[in-house]
Amino acid sequence: MEVVEYSAIPPTPWRNGRGITRNLFDDATDAGTWTWRVSIAEITGTQPYSPYPGVRRGQVALGPGAVDLRIDGREVLLDPEGIVVFDGEAAVSASPREAGFLDLNVMTHRDSWECDMRSVDDPGVVDAGDGILVLVALRDSALVDGRPLARLDAVKLETSASADFRGRFVVARIAARPHPRS
Repeated sequence: MEVVEYSAIPPTPWRNGRGITRNLFDDATDAGTWTWRVSIAEITGTQPYSPYPGVRRGQVALGPGAVDLRIDGREVLLDPEGIVVFDGEAAVSASPREAGFLDLNVMTHRDSWECDMRSVDDPGVVDAGDGILVLVALRDSALVDGRPLARLDAVKLETSASADFRGRFVVARIAARPHPRS
């Protein structure tokens, strides 16, 4: 089990230079190439998203307040803890309704990974199974195996690892995409 404290993560600029993100976990190589990534972005004002061809993107609104998204011309209102999934090729812009808005991003290469996300209260004992499980605390009262977590602290469990969680979390399960048999 790997734990990261959100407050200790340095910000890095977005690919398009128009915002900042804090990377929680990824499978990046020394060259910076990744096939899955979990991060928290800060959105100030109306911001276009960077394109990520071949990537499936999931976003969870962390607030404060809601965010108005425009995804390939479609208007989407994402309330706090709301989840939306879209392709990395989509033309996306975000307009937060309050200052200091954050969102959780789960990005996976579509040809390699599948991912699902949900918000849960007191998930109890969770197991990564044959994939990767990332839990992000949504309140300061969260615990993992009795260890207190602050809001936005995160935990990663890999294949067959398990832990006991108490509190409200976003849970992202990332699993290898099964390849068709030839």
